[in-house]
Amino acid sequence: MSLRSRLLPQCAALSESLAEMGYAAWGLYGLRLLPALAALTLDWAYAAFWMASDIALATAVRWLWAGGWARRAAALAANSAFVFGNLLLMLSLWLQGAGFNVQFFFHATWGTLAWGYEALAPMFHACWLYWLLLSLWPFLLKAGRSPGRAGLAAVASVGLALNAPVVSLASNAFAYAVQQRDVLLVPKTPNQAIAPRPLQSPRNLVLIFAEGLEATYGLPDVFGQDATPRLTALQSQGLRFTNMRQVSHTGWTTGAMVAAQCAFPMGPAGNFNSVVGGADLDARVPGAVCLGDILEAHGYRTVYMGGASLSFGRKGAFLAEHGFADRHGLKRLKPMLRSPSYVSNLGLHDDSLFSLTLDKLAELDGGPPFALAMLTLDTHGPFGFPSASCGPRTGQGLLFAVRCSDRLLADFIEEVRRRHPDALVALLSDHLANFNDLNRPAPPAEQRRLRFVAWGDGIAPATINRRGTHFDLTPTLMDLLGMDAWAQHNLGASLLRFDSPWFANEHPQALRLVHALPGLEAHPGDEVVFDAAGPIITFDDRRILATDRGLRLQDAVFAIAFDDGGRAVAHRSFRGANGPALLRTAQDWASGRMLIGASSHQGFNQQLLPQGIDQAAFFIGRIGEGGVVIGPLSGRKQVTVPKAWRREAALERASAEGLPTAMAAVSRRLTQD
Repeated sequence: MSLRSRLLPQCAALSESLAEMGYAAWGLYGLRLLPALAALTLDWAYAAFWMASDIALATAVRWLWAGGWARRAAALAANSAFVFGNLLLMLSLWLQGAGFNVQFFFHATWGTLAWGYEALAPMFHACWLYWLLLSLWPFLLKAGRSPGRAGLAAVASVGLALNAPVVSLASNAFAYAVQQRDVLLVPKTPNQAIAPRPLQSPRNLVLIFAEGLEATYGLPDVFGQDATPRLTALQSQGLRFTNMRQVSHTGWTTGAMVAAQCAFPMGPAGNFNSVVGGADLDARVPGAVCLGDILEAHGYRTVYMGGASLSFGRKGAFLAEHGFADRHGLKRLKPMLRSPSYVSNLGLHDDSLFSLTLDKLAELDGGPPFALAMLTLDTHGPFGFPSASCGPRTGQGLLFAVRCSDRLLADFIEEVRRRHPDALVALLSDHLANFNDLNRPAPPAEQRRLRFVAWGDGIAPATINRRGTHFDLTPTLMDLLGMDAWAQHNLGASLLRFDSPWFANEHPQALRLVHALPGLEAHPGDEVVFDAAGPIITFDDRRILATDRGLRLQDAVFAIAFDDGGRAVAHRSFRGANGPALLRTAQDWASGRMLIGASSHQGFNQQLLPQGIDQAAFFIGRIGEGGVVIGPLSGRKQVTVPKAWRREAALERASAEGLPTAMAAVSRRLTQD
């Protein structure tokens, strides 16, 4: 039978089916298209293929309903599931201007559901009513005719292939899986003891996280004029950090607060390789040492003030875990308002929060040193929630909220500085804004920056253009507070004196965590164990993954470099197509440094041992101008660099491994060093 003869009956059945459609069928199509309309303001093409998918899936539901009870059950289940997916994607687009991502699944909790019920009651109830109505809608359909299995399979396939929620979920899972190939996560940081030092005239701290108020708002060529003129003028009076970048896992409020206070991104609670990603991120980051922990240990009274619910985004769990015993969110602050009904869907307006915060600061003044962290809300997308004190909303919603926040924030900072001249006041935009909410194209990613400014008595106005990330905030603040022992911490460093460690990575946009490295110190009597099964380095009772590609050493050489005092000063992996290229790269990077490393690159290994060696090779030594100066290599399951690595033992092993005379001389020079 020809293709034409098979398709003609299907087309005829489809035509007849369309002709027989009643109002219920047309209602099914119309209702199914509603969520896709949410994408029209973002991308017409995106909305078009989403609507095409819904038409195809609605047709598949109609045809399934024309069958027996099993097909009808399938129609109900499929219709209900895809409608629910449409609603979730619509909410994601509306709230964050993007499809499914780590941020979305991080917030997909019962706490968020409870917040939605309370804060967005009309939308919450409308969505559930819509889902229930459309889930039961097939009962209104006429039996009609089905074009057969081939037609049903074709229509369902088109619907699934174009379905926006399915495509968004699949692309997120794919991107997440690809990202993991270049990700090293050591989520449980070593418990780091805090040894408080007596502070001379400890300075108070007021830290403001400004919701999405990135530095880009100050670029006149983006908005036609500076959208934050008051803050721009105020920044000139302080220490301005102009090159702050947003990196992986810091693009939402809680993720940003964790990164800024703990100097590394949020780690997983369980299986980090879940399909959707993000849902298993643990906001508490147990075992980590963060800003609140350090300040509390130094006798500071720590306070958090935020207009939103503490349960939303699990901020409260993080703050409680890390030194903030005094926490004030929507539940505690709302009764303090003169008019408890003056709140937005998200929580307190910023003018109310600033007023209550000034009262709190007055209460704290005169006692032990204090650190108060706060989070603004008015500039949250998609439309902003400007305070009434800014007058009636004019122009576009979010941009009006930004201009309103600019005035309120500047007034607040000036008032804090006037009342508390001894305090260090710092402002950080918690993350970059969502330009979809502004109905204008975002500037190139390379131009966008976080806003980070610090003011304080004795802090001369200056501009610092070192590249930085969220991770550098706490070390920089510690440096400004006189606690220079914390000027380097986890993945961060004080931008007053150091370059950010993040950008020492070969690919800084990827997420890399090697929390144990900053505390490593190598001494002549120490023992270093390399385990080829990992490969894992066990050093000073700490286990370190030997490459920034996790447990897979694929064409890589990993090195830990030590200074003359035995402290680990850098780490890096090298990749390349051949041994000599890797050797040159390693020489350029580690010239003169002592290093410990692991290699899986056969060509590199052959440069060190002419006769070749197993895929996992370990070495200890230096890289100098004359080449690689190493001790003996080994490919055994486990190699221990003994506590007494004497010249004779080194030469014996060199001979046993077949090192040539020249390499033995090199090894002799190393042991003499």
